[in-house]
Amino acid sequence: MKNKILIIEDNYDVRENIGEILRLSGYETIMAENGKKGVAAAQNHLPDLILCDIMMPELDGFAVLRILSKNVITATIPFVFLSAKTELSDVRKGMTLGADDYITKPFDDIELLDTIEMRLKKRIPVGDKEIGNTSIKTISTWQQIIDSLPAYMLQEEVRLIRKKDHVFGEGQNVRNVFYIQSGKAIATKVDNYGKEVVTRMYQNPMIIGVDSAFSGLRYHETVKAFEDLEVIAIHQEDFIPFVLQHPMVAHFFLREMAACQVQADEKLLLQAFGSVRMKLAATLADLFVFYQEGDKAVIPVSREDLAGMAGTAKETIIRCLSEFKEEGLVIIQGSDIVIESLQKISDLRY
Repeated sequence: MKNKILIIEDNYDVRENIGEILRLSGYETIMAENGKKGVAAAQNHLPDLILCDIMMPELDGFAVLRILSKNVITATIPFVFLSAKTELSDVRKGMTLGADDYITKPFDDIELLDTIEMRLKKRIPVGDKEIGNTSIKTISTWQQIIDSLPAYMLQEEVRLIRKKDHVFGEGQNVRNVFYIQSGKAIATKVDNYGKEVVTRMYQNPMIIGVDSAFSGLRYHETVKAFEDLEVIAIHQEDFIPFVLQHPMVAHFFLREMAACQVQADEKLLLQAFGSVRMKLAATLADLFVFYQEGDKAVIPVSREDLAGMAGTAKETIIRCLSEFKEEGLVIIQGSDIVIESLQKISDLRY
């Protein structure tokens, strides 16, 4: 497979000349005539190396490097500055920002090709680097996942889904996963007796439908808006190859799915053997994380929804919630449930 080189250069003649040299030398080239287009091209095409001019309109080379360095995927791409400026301060600034090399214009073909070849050889393949003791753990949050996605994946129109409306239903064909731009959602399944049970909760900036997209052709749960929800659809045929091509991203989703399986097993045991108090405490602890602000959480959940999450009858939940109030574990403000100490609630789960 040909190595892919991104050339970010505002001078047309220079850009085309470099492109021709690289193509004749067996490289695939991508062209961008300014910094903004260069950033987009880097995120969308994920080149093997970037050649970037410093003095450009829209965004200069330093800004391009700074932006790409904040994305855990593009940060690993070798970055070489091209500039007619030879001041030591420019060289130092570029290297301080994380540039891998610096070529001063005018340069000859051999210098250019030697620099590219050297940087490509020194680059540790993504699959090897990310299996090390530290780099594989670089992506640890959902926001880092969203920041790592190529820009074209998030170009679909934002969909507004009203409270209790479905994002997708169990058994429907999988075509998309969905990035939650704002709001909260819940996943549910229906048992053999027609009883709906809440299995998982989602909120910004999570992506929903990932495990269904990987495991088969159909969604294995129903996801609906827990409150008004804004989502962006990401096509499955774009999302799956992206995850598989980047071990750091794949490792994140493996950890997430494993954690969800553990939680599902614990919930199954709780449903089978736990008391109502244990079930309610576990549900409130999950909701605390969902609505936490500072040291407390104000949970605007109906008693019917709370019963569905706990897997028991509404009347039973109301009675148990009253006991929690009398014991000082929760505060009831209208229909809202206020929790000021997660530890007290968590202790009741076991």
